[in-house]
Amino acid sequence: MNDINAARRHDAREAKSRGLLARLPRLSGRNLLAPAAVFVIGLASTMLAGFAYDRIAAERDEQRFQSLVAQRVISIDERMRLYVGLLRGVAAHFAAEGTGDRADFAALIRRMRIEDEYPGVQGVGFTAVVEPGEEAALEASLRAQGVEGFAVWPSADETDPQRDLRTAIVYLQPEDARNLQAIGFDMASEESRRAAMARARDRGRSTASGRVTLIQEMEQDVQPGFLIYLPVFAGGAIPETIEARRALLEGFVYAPFRARNLFDRALSQGLGTELDFAVYDGSSTSPDALLYRTGETFDRGRLGFRAVEEIVIADQPWTVVLETTPVFEGASPRVFTPFIFLAGLLATGLLTAASVRQARAVDLAEKAQVDLEELNQTLEHRVERRTAQLERARARLAELNVNLERAVQSRTAELSAANEEIQRFAYIVSHDLRAPLVNVMGFTAELDAVRLDVEAFLADVAEKAPEIASDDARRAIETDLPEALGFIRASTQKMDRLINAILKLSREGRRVLVPETVDLGQLVGNLRDSLAHQLVERDTELEIGPLPTISSDRLALEQIFGNLVENAVKYLDKSRPGRVRVHATDAGPLVEIAVADNGRGISENDFERIFDLFRRAGRQDVPGEGIGLAHTRALVRRLGGTIEVASKAGEGSTFTVTLPKVLEDAAERPAHEKEEAA
Repeated sequence: MNDINAARRHDAREAKSRGLLARLPRLSGRNLLAPAAVFVIGLASTMLAGFAYDRIAAERDEQRFQSLVAQRVISIDERMRLYVGLLRGVAAHFAAEGTGDRADFAALIRRMRIEDEYPGVQGVGFTAVVEPGEEAALEASLRAQGVEGFAVWPSADETDPQRDLRTAIVYLQPEDARNLQAIGFDMASEESRRAAMARARDRGRSTASGRVTLIQEMEQDVQPGFLIYLPVFAGGAIPETIEARRALLEGFVYAPFRARNLFDRALSQGLGTELDFAVYDGSSTSPDALLYRTGETFDRGRLGFRAVEEIVIADQPWTVVLETTPVFEGASPRVFTPFIFLAGLLATGLLTAASVRQARAVDLAEKAQVDLEELNQTLEHRVERRTAQLERARARLAELNVNLERAVQSRTAELSAANEEIQRFAYIVSHDLRAPLVNVMGFTAELDAVRLDVEAFLADVAEKAPEIASDDARRAIETDLPEALGFIRASTQKMDRLINAILKLSREGRRVLVPETVDLGQLVGNLRDSLAHQLVERDTELEIGPLPTISSDRLALEQIFGNLVENAVKYLDKSRPGRVRVHATDAGPLVEIAVADNGRGISENDFERIFDLFRRAGRQDVPGEGIGLAHTRALVRRLGGTIEVASKAGEGSTFTVTLPKVLEDAAERPAHEKEEAA
């Protein structure tokens, strides 16, 4: 019975399906051709679009990864150079003042504020070379300076007595619990430290040791470490030969580093979480060479990248392994690739279904063709009428376009004439102002000469007839009149400088820009050479980062960066050593050149004021007329670029100039661009 019922239900379903199919219009082979073509083309387009998008997204991920790798490696290299610079500063002090005693060294390190300015360094110390037989004298000297129980350890008997270098740590600041337990240690007794010191001595420059365990390590939180040594020679200068260096070596300024503290405090900050990285001593990536890693394991994610970079830190190679994290994958455009395939397949299905419906509609349309022919006459009449309306509208639009072009040409000509008139007016005004100014300056000189004659006459009268020469007359001749003439002379000189500035701006506005290939690194290097005396006088370091070669007007570039660098040096804070850095950032067809300093800084309220002609901001204790930045912005705009300032009072300023890598030839630039640049 159950089998019979199941068979009946099956027959009923088949009959129902045949009824539905009978009601659907059947498609001929000719009408099925279009839906099939739509399906094939849609599927192929989806695959091509999906794979093309995935390839482009992968390239963008690769570029982003390489950029992150470069940022990380550069940050490590620059930070370690800063520590080497710290040692050079201490060595320079020793060369000038001598090694001094423990108290002098402590005062020197306090002034350098290493805990604030050099985070991550365990300390700064001096290890002295100990000649055979001098241990007792050195120990007595250090004990006299307050180091209780100072002794050189380990003794020569406990190590190789035949080695040519024996040392002892005599100074190490700050004097915390870790550093105090290293005082007196003979670092040459350990092979890795001895090899680094020998290289530093023979080469005459800073050298880093391999991975070591510092003497400062206690039972808890033991970390890998390394040291950087800088040799100190008698007389201060570096001897020219290895033999002389070995003979004149007094000791080493050095800095110990606990690797985890260094990277956590100074080398892993501010660069995001898209990369994990590990740093190895030397060229090996074995666990024994590991200095630091961001985690116990690397999880690169599904779209991960990996890079191995080698950098040299104080003559010691480091291997940096960098890998992406799941955070990097989350920001990747490749996560949208499956959605593109799904969207394409969905669109293909919808279009295919629409095409099938269209094919069925064609069958219905063929049946309705007779009805459409009856309406054809009425439709043609409507089309003709609409076409006539469109023709009239098109003619009106063409007329408006012609009028608009004429108006634009007329306005451009008016702007050009107005600009030329402004240039001529500025030149004529400044020229005409100079004539009476020259007369004022000349008559001021004559008045000064007459004053001298009157002063001499008054002196003669005072000698021969004192009762005639009154104190008011003497005061007017000897004090009031010279002061008034001084005010007149200062005002005319200032007026002369302003007129010269107007003439200069007028001439620059008329000068034709001539594009040529300019190496910005060489251009800024020439500026540094020309400012060498001022840099030394103001204790300032001008650092030039990698700068590109562009095609632009050389004279304008020299004036732009000359003004910015000179201003950076001119407005430095005298209370600290000056640092000026010029570096560039690639921005596709543009390049961004930043001039950053650690000077006085500029108040945010004055960011726009400083670019106005004859206006200045801040303390007016530096000579100037308020022309330089106004001229600079005008030149930057003529080159098709922009200039911006970011600053904080008391901390420094950064001027960023954005320029096209290729400047259009002045003869080929559109007229409205020429007028805007002018």
